[in-house]
Amino acid sequence: MSFSQPQAKRSRFKSGYLPTLDGWRAIAIAAVLLDHATSRFRPQATWYPLLRAGPNGVSLFFAISGFLICSRLLEEEQVFGGISLTGFYIRRACRILPAAFTYLVVVAALAMASLIVVTPLEWWSCILFFRNYLPPAWIHHGWGGYTIHYWSLAVEEHFYLLWPALLAFSGRVRARYLAAAVAITVAVWRWWDFHHHWVNRYLPDLLFPSRTDVRLDGLLLGCLAALILVEPRWRAWLERRVNVVVLGALAIGYLLFQVIPRRHTYSIWESMLLAALVAGTVLRPAGIVGRVLENPAMKWVGRLSYSLYLWQQLFLAPGATYPFSLLQRFPLNLAMVFLMAAVSYELVERPMIRLGHHLAPPPTPGRIDLATLGAGIPLTTNAEVQKRELERSA
Repeated sequence: MSFSQPQAKRSRFKSGYLPTLDGWRAIAIAAVLLDHATSRFRPQATWYPLLRAGPNGVSLFFAISGFLICSRLLEEEQVFGGISLTGFYIRRACRILPAAFTYLVVVAALAMASLIVVTPLEWWSCILFFRNYLPPAWIHHGWGGYTIHYWSLAVEEHFYLLWPALLAFSGRVRARYLAAAVAITVAVWRWWDFHHHWVNRYLPDLLFPSRTDVRLDGLLLGCLAALILVEPRWRAWLERRVNVVVLGALAIGYLLFQVIPRRHTYSIWESMLLAALVAGTVLRPAGIVGRVLENPAMKWVGRLSYSLYLWQQLFLAPGATYPFSLLQRFPLNLAMVFLMAAVSYELVERPMIRLGHHLAPPPTPGRIDLATLGAGIPLTTNAEVQKRELERSA
């Protein structure tokens, strides 16, 4: 546990890259894009509910995020014997905020030019990450569709404020019990409030599925999966038993539970199945499923997934109208989403991620495309900093 830079504990380091996660991100963003791109079809069509996969995609994003964040924190704890909360928040701020704020600057400019309607309250709720607790009625003259997707970013930010400190102060053993206990508590509370509407008494018409207090289990069970895999004995046991049959059974179970009934239910069972699927493919990346998720096309879409998620709302938002509505028409709308996402990734995301790694070096560099700072300049990691200090002292 540490608020400053921990000292190195061993000299051998992993790459930090977790295989198959980019592939899962590609599936998650594809579900969101499919949902929004087909929103103009009549809901009465019998096949239409099968396209409403956006909620499933966001739930998958939560499982991925919880697993990844906890895995990287545990990696830092293994390598250096402690977790630097300061370093974590610097890297997260550089990872999340620049791209998110860039989108908000663009929609603010469009709103000031009277091309779209975005009210000051909804805009500030995105900046301050309480969009998921803003009732639609409070937006008044605004429509809210250009910023509604920031509800999930708010949930993620609230998770960042909670979990790293809990893990740093409790240690991995107690953290397993904490993750399980809080996830179960969230699930029980979700069931209770869904039936008794306590929160609705104080915030009428608040969107129930967007609240942090009813969605946090999706992230925490991803953390629990990471805490299980970090234990060598459990990891070895799972490596012997997890195969394509087990992964297939988990996927079929999820489809039967979430997709085929043509309605999305928010439950702890969904969170458990998604966390198990993500952890299972990370455990066996050389398997058939892992090879599919690791193919170059899936990895490319997965790397763009954050920017795709931000920009899709401007071109695919259901019910959006403005003077240049041509950009809302298929296939131009999808082309614009990918164009803006690629520009955002290359000009905003990658440079700012590298800056975060430079300001607060992680224990390992992570993905290869983020492991260089500028043209041919290697990224300096905590491991390399410590190695240089040891060389100088010798």
